[in-house]
Amino acid sequence: MFLDIVKNVLLNLFFILIPVFILALWLEERNAPEKIRKYILTLAFAIIIILCMTFPINPNIDAEYIYDLHQVPLWLGSLYKGPIASFFLCMVTIGYHSFFGGKEFMLTAITSVAIMIAGIALSKKFLALSSKQRILLAFLLSAVSEMLMVVLIQSFHHTLPASSAFWLYLPIQPISMIFTCYLKEILYKNSVLRKRIIRAEKMEVVSHLAASISHEVRNPLTTARGFIQLLEQSHLTQEKRKQYIRIAIEELDRAQAIITDYLTFAKPAPESVENLNVKTEIERVIDIVRPLANMNSVEVQTSLIPCNVKGERQKLQQCLLNIIKNAIEAMPNGGTLEVYISIEKDQVLIRISDTGVGMTKEQIERLGEPYFTTKGRRGTGLGMMVVYRIIESMGGTIQIASEVNKGTQVSLYLPLTQSLHTPSVEQKRDAFVAL
Repeated sequence: MFLDIVKNVLLNLFFILIPVFILALWLEERNAPEKIRKYILTLAFAIIIILCMTFPINPNIDAEYIYDLHQVPLWLGSLYKGPIASFFLCMVTIGYHSFFGGKEFMLTAITSVAIMIAGIALSKKFLALSSKQRILLAFLLSAVSEMLMVVLIQSFHHTLPASSAFWLYLPIQPISMIFTCYLKEILYKNSVLRKRIIRAEKMEVVSHLAASISHEVRNPLTTARGFIQLLEQSHLTQEKRKQYIRIAIEELDRAQAIITDYLTFAKPAPESVENLNVKTEIERVIDIVRPLANMNSVEVQTSLIPCNVKGERQKLQQCLLNIIKNAIEAMPNGGTLEVYISIEKDQVLIRISDTGVGMTKEQIERLGEPYFTTKGRRGTGLGMMVVYRIIESMGGTIQIASEVNKGTQVSLYLPLTQSLHTPSVEQKRDAFVAL
């Protein structure tokens, strides 16, 4: 008998923990609005009440009284979800129990109404309490409703049930209540802590970006301002004036490039999406960086095939330009830059590899972070940050492999799209069948 009671108690507890854990976590993961979450959890508590009453603790032990843990979800819904939920759950409890009838129907109706009244009166004050106070109050309220049931049995029938199931059942409900409330409070604390951590991380990123952009933009502007002030000197030669003007313009262009990178990071989504031939775009970028490659004694080797992706031309070129420039600058003493395109399933693979200085595992893990760079003073740490954002906005992924003093390999995977002028495999097959 004892084992049967334990088994059925655990079954009732399992039902109760479904909305407390599984459903609550699922709603939080989906970021559901508070009203929708409240309605769904209230409906879940109603279903749990029905399940607890359908699978009681003593189905075959005591025919006179049926014991279950339906008061636990009734208390939880009344205290945590407010007056409307309390009234709804009370009506569900009384309505479903009316199908069973029996001596305990009136007891269930009275205790359910009492729980509803207590829930309506205490719900606001209950939520304002600390976590420990809520657990203790829920335990006491559950014990009081249990004692109310004992008093009602004594009043109506002038005697208490003699079965051992009744006396085993009395402490089970308050213990189940305190256990469930404790787990619910732990889950709530973890949820609040998680939201605080996410908010703190967002604020940290914002502060880093603000510090970075102010520092990076201030340097070229200060330099440009200094050379413009030097132009006021009357004894300067024409050659010096041209040199100062050129340096000032270069610094202003650098500041503009930094601001452009930040804007790309803030708004990576393509504005004018079109079908882009990856081979053509890479060839254009290589033409742009070829003077830099020649200056660094870097040999450029390509293996390109025509294939299409959807995106914005300017941002894809900027992404490729940032990666290829990084590869060339990683080979100050010369080396080989390889650019390779292939099609893997439904994705275009763009592989860019160099024979440069390479990176450690720690450096690879930090790639894409604001103002993290391996170039020292020459880098701003924005190039790869922009690359990650652009590839992500195009629905692609990035894989980076590198070894120190052996080189780096960057693999870009982008969704393949059919060209407007090139028939697909299905179209070719249909044309062949038609012939």
